[in-house]
Amino acid sequence: MPEFLSVSSEQEAVSLFSPETIAELSVKNTSREGDDFREAIFVRFASGKRLVVKLAQNAFTNPERIGMWRRCADEYRRLGYYCPEIFSALNGEFPAVLYKNHQCFAYAEEFSLYPSADRCPNAKPFRKELYRMTARIAAQKFQYTNLPSAYCLFDTFGDDETDEVLENALEFRRYSRTLPEPFREQTDRIFARWEENRTELEKGYAHLPASVFQADLNDTNVLLDEEGRFAGIYDFNLAGKDVFLNYLFREIYEGSFDEERNEILTALKICAAVYAFSETEKEAALPLYRCLKPLWFTRVEALKDAGNDAAAIQQCLDDMERAQTQNIDFRSAMEG
Repeated sequence: MPEFLSVSSEQEAVSLFSPETIAELSVKNTSREGDDFREAIFVRFASGKRLVVKLAQNAFTNPERIGMWRRCADEYRRLGYYCPEIFSALNGEFPAVLYKNHQCFAYAEEFSLYPSADRCPNAKPFRKELYRMTARIAAQKFQYTNLPSAYCLFDTFGDDETDEVLENALEFRRYSRTLPEPFREQTDRIFARWEENRTELEKGYAHLPASVFQADLNDTNVLLDEEGRFAGIYDFNLAGKDVFLNYLFREIYEGSFDEERNEILTALKICAAVYAFSETEKEAALPLYRCLKPLWFTRVEALKDAGNDAAAIQQCLDDMERAQTQNIDFRSAMEG
């Protein structure tokens, strides 16, 4: 257990990272439910320099992970993508501090040079650039950490009891048992097929190519320049080692099953221009899709939203089953 340094104010927290005179300071609390405390202190110094000091108490913020986030951001920068630099305290550590009655770890970030895509009024399409970037990171096959990303499969992140894919499938099974009896045979079949797919996928999953990814490419974490063009990314809190195919498929979640499938095929073609998919990846793509997508939480939520509408329930279940059984030619896309 680390020894926590008592910090009585935002100014004192900032002083751990810079001796400069503070000209302006503001605080943003982004805490989540339960014991997850997070606070960011935005600072402008008298010199004009700007810094963001972050303090967090949760299951995935600790010096080892913060160091990994820093390395991860460094590697993206080396490939030409802007990422705000992550800094340790003046003593070279990511200090343990008692702050506002929370046992936190602290670190600092360069204030981003660019706005996030959700705040950029002239944003240009950037999904293709994200796929190329992801493929280039995958091609490096980074192995500098074994800490898993939040997208991990057959592993757990932070204090999670299961991986998110299994959690979603178990929620489907739980909710399906509240549906009227006529749906029982189909829902049992869907869950049994999902279990078979997962078991089959697990046999060779650990041997699929992996790298270390940022793992949260939503619009709030994508950075665009003044002309609305893709510039880089930030927020590495969910970063970690992951199987490339799992990471890529998990970053794509949109619309109907058909729209999602077509976007995955597009992403694979784009990635194939800068990344050579192995034979094992080509073989794993379909079972991975069948494990990840049919019972994803958005599909389970759609089933719940159907309420007592028998026709809507049937449509949800039929869509899930079609996603589990249709043959999708991922191989051709992966061969460019």
